[in-house]
Amino acid sequence: MGIASNRTHDTGSRHLRGSAVGAGLLAILIGVGLCWVLATPAGPEAVAIPAGVALGAAVLLVGLGALPQIGPEPSTAIIGVAGGLWLGASLVAAWIRTAERAGEAPRSVTVNQFIDSVSSGAAEPISVIAALLVVVFAFVALTGRATPPVLTVAILAAIGILATSIAGHPGQRTWGPLLVGTHALAAAWWCGTLAAMIVTVRGRRGWASVLPAFSARAVWAVAVIAVTGVIAGLVEVGGPGALVSTGYGRVLLAKLIGLAALIALGARHRRRWVPRASRHQVTDEQSIRIAATELALMAVVLGLAVGLSTTAP
Repeated sequence: MGIASNRTHDTGSRHLRGSAVGAGLLAILIGVGLCWVLATPAGPEAVAIPAGVALGAAVLLVGLGALPQIGPEPSTAIIGVAGGLWLGASLVAAWIRTAERAGEAPRSVTVNQFIDSVSSGAAEPISVIAALLVVVFAFVALTGRATPPVLTVAILAAIGILATSIAGHPGQRTWGPLLVGTHALAAAWWCGTLAAMIVTVRGRRGWASVLPAFSARAVWAVAVIAVTGVIAGLVEVGGPGALVSTGYGRVLLAKLIGLAALIALGARHRRRWVPRASRHQVTDEQSIRIAATELALMAVVLGLAVGLSTTAP
């Protein structure tokens, strides 16, 4: 009876974890969709959809690669799946961007056009190569040919995110790469590590060990995200008035509101969830649900950020 109960418990937790990750990807697309509503008629480019999926996978990889810094080792199989998703979405995004540059429908783009476009770009080849290297990492680790450090995954994903983020509008300014890159990497660590915890941490003991360490570091990440995001956004939009008079400004305002709500939710979890979890008073399923709620809101904000990067100011 006890064994059957444990199996049911494990199955339920596994389903919750899968649902949380799936809901996170859906929330990113919802964020992109909100950009089209808020920025009409100058909404984000079509490439924002695969770019959002690629960003979600890359963010998860940052978290998985950095996870051992606060405790558990991530699953190599999950790294491989996330790496494959990142690679596929990056290729689709690059293909759509090629079509937009050529002024043609995606189905009309030739392989030679695609290769020329990717070769002449800055962000696309870096993201594709980094994603491919993550897939190679997973293959090598799973086949036992070598045991490369998992931090390599976080570094590769961070490089891809950095290349993509500084290609956006704020990144084109003299001060942009440092400010926008710092903002993107801090957000990737915060969101990615929480997502990695959802798919990796097991049981009350696991959450009691990992959650306080994550919470202590998240405070600094949130501070960096808030400061760099507000400065970069307001400078790019040109003033507070443009936050409601332009499509780009409305998307930025929605992103700032989402970030404020996320900070408030994180603070609430820090006061209630973290102390209770550290005392083993929260079940595995409860922790997954709480983390999934925060992750869903994070994902909507990430979707808004993706749409913002492809919306003209």
